[in-house]
Amino acid sequence: MSGSPLNSQTQRLGRAAGLGYLVMAMTGGFWFGSMQGFRGAGDAALLTHIRDGQLMFELSILSGAAQFVAYLATAVLLYRRFGPKAPVAAGLLLVFVVASVPLSLMAVARQMELLSLLGPAAQGQAAQVAPLLRDFDALMKLSSLFWGLWLLPLAWFAVRAGGWSRLVGVVVMLGGLGYVSIFVRPLLWPLAATGPLDLAAGVATVLSELVAILWLLIASDRPATAPRGAPAA
Repeated sequence: MSGSPLNSQTQRLGRAAGLGYLVMAMTGGFWFGSMQGFRGAGDAALLTHIRDGQLMFELSILSGAAQFVAYLATAVLLYRRFGPKAPVAAGLLLVFVVASVPLSLMAVARQMELLSLLGPAAQGQAAQVAPLLRDFDALMKLSSLFWGLWLLPLAWFAVRAGGWSRLVGVVVMLGGLGYVSIFVRPLLWPLAATGPLDLAAGVATVLSELVAILWLLIASDRPATAPRGAPAA
């Protein structure tokens, strides 16, 4: 009888984190996909494309901001869900998320600066586009390091749950390493062929996000069966 309220609260926290993760994935997908679409014809034509689709660009900025609010909320819910039994891993997850959000919001701020180049008084300032995009790309790569690191504790939680959740943990871990590679590869192997590596990293990251969301929504409420006397991770 005494365990029922705890199990009910655990279930609510796991599913709430899954919903937060889903919101984060949807808003983030729109934000990043929109930016890639605006840059599709080349960075030289970016201002023209933004001017032609200014409302869409503004909505993508709002979506990016919403993504990182959902990211923080999801991390807090995961900390509450897994912290009692794995305080170190849950604490690391929260720290990685908190470290990444300011960097990501700085990338959103670079998009806002692009909007300032659209007014009549900004004619002739197209030369400022390239530095802003370089900043945006660098911030995205640095953020990707933390986007990968936060998935590693989440993968550990899935592995601890046992059963088929261990496979979830492996997939999420590979996705985390995929995100980390987006930051590491250009630094260590700048001349390496990017096509196959980027494709593999992209597939791993997208698949891991989908698997993690489904696991949180469906099965994360099942308590892990840790061995007796095992220390908390």
